[in-house]
Amino acid sequence: MDDFIRPPKKEVKQETKQRPIKEVLIVILIIVCLAIGYFAGYVSKKNVIVKNTNDSSIINEVYDTLDKYWVNTNDQDVNLNTSAIEGMVAGLNDPHSSYLTSKEAVEFNQTVAGNYQGIGVGFSMVEQGAMITKVYSDSPASKAGLKVGDIITKADGNELAQASTDQVRDYVRGEDGTEVTLTILNNQKTSDVTVTRGALDTSAFYEIRKQGNVSFGYIELSTFGTDTAKQVEIALEMFKKKNIQTLVIDLRDNGGGYLTAATDILDLFFTSDEVIYQMKEKNSAAKKYYAESDKKYEFENGYILVNENTASASELTAGALQSEKGYQLIGKTTYGKGSAQTQKTLSDGSVLKYTYAKWMIPNGTCINGKGLTPDEEVDNVSLSGITTKDVKETLKVDCVNTRIKSMQKMLNILGYSVDREDGYFSVNTQAALQQFETDNHLNVDGEYSQSDKQMLVARMMIYINNHENDKQYDQLMKIIK
Repeated sequence: MDDFIRPPKKEVKQETKQRPIKEVLIVILIIVCLAIGYFAGYVSKKNVIVKNTNDSSIINEVYDTLDKYWVNTNDQDVNLNTSAIEGMVAGLNDPHSSYLTSKEAVEFNQTVAGNYQGIGVGFSMVEQGAMITKVYSDSPASKAGLKVGDIITKADGNELAQASTDQVRDYVRGEDGTEVTLTILNNQKTSDVTVTRGALDTSAFYEIRKQGNVSFGYIELSTFGTDTAKQVEIALEMFKKKNIQTLVIDLRDNGGGYLTAATDILDLFFTSDEVIYQMKEKNSAAKKYYAESDKKYEFENGYILVNENTASASELTAGALQSEKGYQLIGKTTYGKGSAQTQKTLSDGSVLKYTYAKWMIPNGTCINGKGLTPDEEVDNVSLSGITTKDVKETLKVDCVNTRIKSMQKMLNILGYSVDREDGYFSVNTQAALQQFETDNHLNVDGEYSQSDKQMLVARMMIYINNHENDKQYDQLMKIIK
């Protein structure tokens, strides 16, 4: 749920350019794990204030002592420099600031950008391999006929049954134009499918839908990536040509991305004399930022689907359209993240991500810690209490465990009637679990195992992605009708 800001293009009129961000962490390589405690004493949970000291001699003493005399009894590799950096960042008590290795930074930025080279599926690990939980439209996977519920058991001959999520990605992803042969399990039948990988932008999905006599444009954004604004403009242009007068933007479970992507999208709806957001950096007054162009798209009716995971750049987009353009928000109160982050690449290729500003919606309202209140509040299936933690020991009748409580809730949601959700493994719970095992070709023993948990989680992901089970979307259809 982070905004990564490249130099803003839409600066306040008649104001000087922003000063470059001050270099940070000049001496962090000498800070150690104990730095957490050192800095935590200066941190307030409500208003984070970091106090500096000019005397680094104590820090040097601690580092030198540990480096020379500390005996590692953990049987794990410990890098004092890495631990020092992680400790310093952790001491900020800021969940949106972090230290990433070079590999973690590459993977994270690919996720935020929303583009990569692969086949275009979402998946969840099950006992037999990787179950497909989502197939992106117009992707190599959809063109090859892959469907939600298919289980990929092999990729180019590599068994996926015991593979990690990262290993599956490594096997399946690859350069644009290359091929991967997947072994697919569906209804206990296996087949091989060869898929040609492609360059994918999974940040935006759009199409024209119909509800009753009303045709409406639907845009679903999963992140605010490098090319998301371009995709949105293509969608809006298509809707305009088809004379669409109702627009729906789905921002549920969108944790944000590049703030510039959000402002580029808002630029499509606002004119150059209109404020699209405000920003306050350290030791400076709030600045107003305006739309850059006068080309804008107008719709008679505008709706935005939001939930508790709608955050950051998503909230900026939804908040600006709600407050200034009259779009109605449908769903749950949003996450409430009104801070902005940037990245500094360090000399070894690792990355420091840190908060450097607060932002406000156009009217100056700060939503940090509060979120946006929907015009139509609608609950969807609650996932609270559901855990994806491994089931390390098989659980049986008469056991009491939080994982059993999670299992009971998932079974009930999926339509397998369970008499309780308190974590006690009843005979009724066993019967429901046995029916689920039978329906999903698992070992039918009525005992909750890791393979049962994996299949339950995968089926839950498919369930919540189905519009037929979506109460918020259903309420939207009632309003449009």
